[in-house]
Amino acid sequence: MILGVNGIRLVAHRSGVARCIEAFLRYLDEIPHPFHDIRVYSPTPIPKDVTLPAGARNVVLRSRLPNALWEQVTLARGHGRAGVLFCPSYVAPVLARCPLVVAHHGSYEGYPKAFGRWTLYRAWVAYAASAWRADAVSTVSAYSRRDMTRYYRVPAARIHVIPDGVDTRLFRPLADGGSAAVEYRRSLLGGEAPLIAYVGKPTERRNLSALIRAFARLKAQHGVPHKLVVMGADLPGSSPFRQVADEAGVAGDLVVRGHADHGEMVRLYQAADLLVYPSSYEGFGMPVLEAMACGTPVIALDNTAFPEFAGGVALLLPDARVDTLADGMWRVLTDDALRRHMREAGPQRAAAYDWRVVVRQYVDLIVPLAHAWEAA
Repeated sequence: MILGVNGIRLVAHRSGVARCIEAFLRYLDEIPHPFHDIRVYSPTPIPKDVTLPAGARNVVLRSRLPNALWEQVTLARGHGRAGVLFCPSYVAPVLARCPLVVAHHGSYEGYPKAFGRWTLYRAWVAYAASAWRADAVSTVSAYSRRDMTRYYRVPAARIHVIPDGVDTRLFRPLADGGSAAVEYRRSLLGGEAPLIAYVGKPTERRNLSALIRAFARLKAQHGVPHKLVVMGADLPGSSPFRQVADEAGVAGDLVVRGHADHGEMVRLYQAADLLVYPSSYEGFGMPVLEAMACGTPVIALDNTAFPEFAGGVALLLPDARVDTLADGMWRVLTDDALRRHMREAGPQRAAAYDWRVVVRQYVDLIVPLAHAWEAA
């Protein structure tokens, strides 16, 4: 039995969606499934550090077409009628001659001010058409399902909720009493200062400017010794976030790590006193789940998908105003009972979102379509 996977997100900058595709491929071997031939399609070779399951191969479909047309034309031709085609990044070839499974991770329309009109229109056309054409549709949260129903007019009954996941064998609390955390802080900061972490793309949708100003207020009002570590993207000297740090007087306490592999992300979570992820819109929010799995206290906002998987564990704030964030950080840093609750409850909650559980749900969605296709 053949399974095709659209792997176009694996060959460019690998952000959250690419990490989900990597996880699906990595843990598929641990789930019983009938696929003996798994074809991961891409316009150029995928990186060697992407782990493929047994029976999988990277099928490179070279083309001079831009990525959007590669997905619609080249991918459809390359896969043909060879079994189910799994498209885990919003878009599927609408003229494909095979069963399609489409996974959505959020909606541009849910936070339109972050995008231009042309970008929003192109996304709406591609995403709506893909969702309507697909034989099965999934998304990562009940909130995202409501958005898809609202913006793409896809009936909620057609949309399966399969959340993002976390590898709880990798993302876990420290077992050595904290010596590894001290070592990591020394290597990252050049000393033993405690740290507050932010992980993700530095965008205003995630209120990074407000976080930097709140961090400055926290230091000014309470004299905390912490550094603020931003991991996930480089911030050049001309970055507006660097300018915010300069204006707020905390440029010397802002540490930018840029992109990191999973191993370093684990070390950051384990070494942090707190992760703050004040995003105004997320289909899911993987850094919050990953930090919870490590037993790291977490602050997020009480919006979109966060209450679904982090409610009762993370401190969910009503907004991302500077004073709200500063007060929330001070509360978590000084409330021992709250921190103890977060450290104990986080890994327990994350266990329900282990990638092996999540991939099992994808397999249960895909396999019936594959059997029906072969029987037709």
